[in-house]
Amino acid sequence: MKKSLLALAVLGAFTSIASAQSSVTLYGRVDQNVTLQDPGKNALISGIRDGKMTTKLNDGGTNGFGSSRIGFKGTEDLGDGLKAFFQLEAGVTPDTGAAGSGSSFFSRGAYLGLAHKTLGEIRLGRQETLTRENNVKINDISGENSLTVTETLQDSADKNTRPLFQNVGARINNGIRYTTPSFAGIQASAIVGLGEREKNLTNTGSNQGTTKVASYRGLAVVYTGGPLALNVIYEDLSGGVVGGSNDYNNVVTVGGSYDFGFAKVVAAYQDTNNFGPQTANIPAGATGTSVPNIFRKGVDVEAWNIGVAVPFNAFTFRAQYTGSTIDKKSGVAASNLAPNKSSLDQHKYGASLHYALSKRTLVYASATQRGGDDKDFFVRKSEFGIGVGHNF
Repeated sequence: MKKSLLALAVLGAFTSIASAQSSVTLYGRVDQNVTLQDPGKNALISGIRDGKMTTKLNDGGTNGFGSSRIGFKGTEDLGDGLKAFFQLEAGVTPDTGAAGSGSSFFSRGAYLGLAHKTLGEIRLGRQETLTRENNVKINDISGENSLTVTETLQDSADKNTRPLFQNVGARINNGIRYTTPSFAGIQASAIVGLGEREKNLTNTGSNQGTTKVASYRGLAVVYTGGPLALNVIYEDLSGGVVGGSNDYNNVVTVGGSYDFGFAKVVAAYQDTNNFGPQTANIPAGATGTSVPNIFRKGVDVEAWNIGVAVPFNAFTFRAQYTGSTIDKKSGVAASNLAPNKSSLDQHKYGASLHYALSKRTLVYASATQRGGDDKDFFVRKSEFGIGVGHNF
C-alpha cells in the first residue's frame, strides 16, 4: 500500500512538471456596437438611400474596442532556454454569426515557431505584417480599432478608396520571420511572405497564369525602454505584375510613443511609393474579360498621425488625427475629383471614451469625422457608435 501511494505521488509530481512546461490557452473577444453612419450628401451607396444616414450593428473591428475572435495559443518548454509555441486565431462576426474571413478560417493568425532566449525567434505561417504589429503596439493610439489609422476612405465619385495609413494587408500568408533577442531594448525583425509563384487560374489560353501572387518583404527595428517606444520599418511587395518582376507598394514607416503616466502620446509618419495591392491586374485574354489595372506605378502616398490617451480611474479617453495625400490615379476624369489638383488630400479625426466594468468587460462610445477633397462623396463621412466588448 505504501509503495502504491509513493508511486502515485511520484507520478503526480511528474504530471505537474509536464503541465508547467507545456500549456494551451483558449481565448477570445466578443464586441458589438451600434453605429450611426452619415455619408456625404453626394455619396452613392448601394442598398442605402443616397446621402442619408443609416444605423448599423457592427463587429468591434469597426468603431469598437477590437474585432471579435476566438483563438488557441500554447507553448512548450524544451529546456536549455528553448521553447516551442503556436497560435491559431479565427475572426468572428457576432452580428451574423459568420466565422473566418473568405476561404480562410484562421484568418487572424496561424503559425508556429521556436524561440531561444539568446538566439532569437523564428516563426512560420500566416502572421501580421510589421506595420500592422507596430501600429497596434505603438503608432495608433487605438491599436487599429475605434480610431484606426489604416482606414481607406471609400469615395463613391470614382468607385475608389483613398488610403490613410497602410498596414500592407494586415497579415501575410506563407510567412517566414526571424526576430533577434532584445539588446538594450532594441529588437530587429526580418520577414518574407513567399508568393510561391501561384498562378491565377481565372484566365484561359495564352493568359492563364500570367498573374502571380506577390511576395512580401519587411524589416523593422523597434526600441522599447520604460515609457518610450520607437519603430522604423521598411516593407515592399515584389512580383505579381504581368510581364515583369517589378517592386511596388514600397512603404517606409517611422513612429513612436511616450507614456507620461497621466497621458500617452503617439506620432507616426509613413511614405509609400508605387502604391498598389498584393495582386496585379489580369489582362483581357481568351475570355475577353479584363479586370481593371489596380497596380499604381508611380502613385505615391504620404500619411501622418498624432494621438493621445488619457486614463482616469476606470475611464480612458482617446483622440486621434490622421491625414494623407495621394497622387491622383491616371484615368480619373478631370470633372470627378479635385480637377485643379494633381493629388488628393483626406483626413480623419475622432475621439473615444472607454469605461471598464471589469478587467475583461468594457463599454465605450466613439465619434469620427472624415474630410478632404470632395468629402461629400465619402460613404462614411461621420459616425457615432456605442458598444460593449468582453474578453475571455
